[in-house]
Amino acid sequence: MTMKTKLLICLAALLGVAALEKTRGTAMPKARFTVRVLSEDKSPMEGATVRVVFMDPVTHDMAPQEGRTGADGLFVAEGHTTGSIAGGVTREGFYRSGWPGPRFNGLENGRWQPWDETYTTYLRPVINPVPMYARSGWIEIPAVNQPCGYDLQEGDWVKPHGKGTTSDLVFTLNRQYQSRQNFDVRVAVTFQNKLDGIQVADMPVYGRSSEFKWLREAPASGYETTLETWFKNNRETSYQQSANDEQMYFFRVRTVEQNGRIVSALYGKIKGGLQLAPSNSKTCKVALNYCLNPTPLDRNMEWDPKRNLITGLSWEENPREP
Repeated sequence: MTMKTKLLICLAALLGVAALEKTRGTAMPKARFTVRVLSEDKSPMEGATVRVVFMDPVTHDMAPQEGRTGADGLFVAEGHTTGSIAGGVTREGFYRSGWPGPRFNGLENGRWQPWDETYTTYLRPVINPVPMYARSGWIEIPAVNQPCGYDLQEGDWVKPHGKGTTSDLVFTLNRQYQSRQNFDVRVAVTFQNKLDGIQVADMPVYGRSSEFKWLREAPASGYETTLETWFKNNRETSYQQSANDEQMYFFRVRTVEQNGRIVSALYGKIKGGLQLAPSNSKTCKVALNYCLNPTPLDRNMEWDPKRNLITGLSWEENPREP
């Protein structure tokens, strides 16, 4: 899913063929709702631009509305629609955002219900985006049952499988694969240094609708030395996997310790849960979408997508979200 698609979030669907038939040839029902825009500290955001598009999925006609929030951070939208609405919130110096609604559950007197609900979203300021090493896409693990190092700065496997020189992430694949209907593949992710590691990244509430979803800093501690991801399918389990699109991780690599104190380390983030794809591969492909801050001990996770330190990537390999 592209950033544009995420920002212009389709917030409702048709409620059924019967509802559509009732609206054809007549005035479409009305929808009314309020968008509340808050800052990260939950204060009302005045002067944010809210754009709402009421869409007719049958004729594909669009009726956009646009306005600014008042001192209370509110913007009221009202228009005719068969139930499909999109939009977003912007303000100069802030990351774009959508909002989590509306989701209609029926009609009453020509009005979509719920009527005049309030939906809250947050605008996050652009503070200190920095260049990072970043890459997105599927990579094929070079070998089975042996550690394979991946160099995050090079965006490639370490020699002899690629041009990398430092094993930031070490992937060890166990592959049991008979067919698309019967397989069990597992990948253990480990690290080169004893204080390197990975941990789950919890999305802050103010990041859920924002294009910048992360905490601004990676944690200073709490890193685990191993992460296992798996994917299996057979008659008993059907398709089951440990990873999904919503998972996020912080990691720490190239950690140097002196006298019990970390004197150097690189911090980064991974989104998408390290999903696996064993079919159409002699080994297994893993989804790797990451950013690595190049400055030792800098835990800033606000990446500038216009300054990717890995060059020569294809459009698909180049992440576009901060």
